Amino acid sequence: MFYKQRRVCRVCERNIRLDYKKPEELKQYMNRLGKILPKRATRLCAKHQRQVAREINRARKLALLPYVGEREPMKMRR
Repeated sequence: MFYKQRRVCRVCERNIRLDYKKPEELKQYMNRLGKILPKRATRLCAKHQRQVAREINRARKLALLPYVGEREPMKMRR
């Protein structure tokens, strides 16, 4: 039989303190378009995933993080 290996939350494991005043730390939980990454991609527990979302939204409201990320310029057709 195959058993699913238990994933350990990175925040719980390293005892990281998530804070809206550290936008460079929160950027690793966002994609380049500015969306918050899902729990399966960030490998966080449910508690810390909610905390990341809350802190990112706080940082956005204070203009420390963008609501929308950078988009590629459209290519001109000839």
